[in-house]
Amino acid sequence: MQRLIRRQRDRDRGAVAVWVALLMVPFLIASALAIDIAAANADRQRLQTGADAAALAIAQDCARRVQCTPDARTATARAMATANDPLVDPADAVVTRFGSGQVQVRTSSERDYLFAPVLGQEQVSIEAEAAAMWGYPTGGPAVMPFAFSWCELAVQAGLPPIRDASNRIIGIDVPEAGVTRTVLAAKKSDSGCTGPSGNVVPGGFGWLEPTEGCGETVTDIDGWAPSDPGNSPPNGCKPQDFSKWVGQTVFLPVFETATGQGNNAQYGIFGYVAFRLEAYYFAGQYVTPDRPCSGSERCMRGTFLRFADLDTDFEYSADGPQLGATVVQLLLPEEN
Repeated sequence: MQRLIRRQRDRDRGAVAVWVALLMVPFLIASALAIDIAAANADRQRLQTGADAAALAIAQDCARRVQCTPDARTATARAMATANDPLVDPADAVVTRFGSGQVQVRTSSERDYLFAPVLGQEQVSIEAEAAAMWGYPTGGPAVMPFAFSWCELAVQAGLPPIRDASNRIIGIDVPEAGVTRTVLAAKKSDSGCTGPSGNVVPGGFGWLEPTEGCGETVTDIDGWAPSDPGNSPPNGCKPQDFSKWVGQTVFLPVFETATGQGNNAQYGIFGYVAFRLEAYYFAGQYVTPDRPCSGSERCMRGTFLRFADLDTDFEYSADGPQLGATVVQLLLPEEN
């Protein structure tokens, strides 16, 4: 009896060995194909990273009005693709769409399979696409409760207007390298930008009524922002609220018109400027060690920039006022 059981076991072992041998071939083929597929997916991920980087880089350049010619866009796309080359074959990139504040980029490469040729598949073409959009802020939360006068920017900062084909002012021409200026608050008698009281609106120095605390001041172009009267920062603000903005680039509203006076004053918002704050003097504790002005004056010094922000809560439009501040974001690519 034991001899019969032993023989049966031997036969079972032989059958298992045969099945293992038979199944080993498709198992090895599947494993080999999995390696090829995983490698192709890794390449596709690198191509996608290159496409995303290319779309964002081109959008930033065009938003700042630098290196936005067709040749420059192609060169930027290829540079970003090369920086994210797949592990085997080099990547190429083309700009497939451009216009109306949008750009779309396609990156591509070829991968030679290692194991798939046994099934007649020598290589695979891999592609990835990305799109980005840029525009000019039309509304959102400015972190500093202050608005520049359009006239003051033109006179004090020396920033000439940008006009469209019908001679309508659509922005200001901020130099590529930016321009550093000390800008006095609304009270400035020799600028030609103020009324008889020395202010744009009586009792107002360009301060806005904060939406919450001393933080976000939500405004919109073609809308009215309430003034916070007086020559001191608004109630709820603390010295540290201003000191933390030194060295930071912020979007600040620019007003074109004003109405009313005191608590009833309002500023008509025209657009938003990108401003890197360097020093200020608002009297009392609201002053930096390097005072850009003194006495009864109120001022801030900083640099007006062509600046593209990838992380912002501002709404934007390709047709918005062009004041140097721009917003850039990735989009879902359009189908060809």
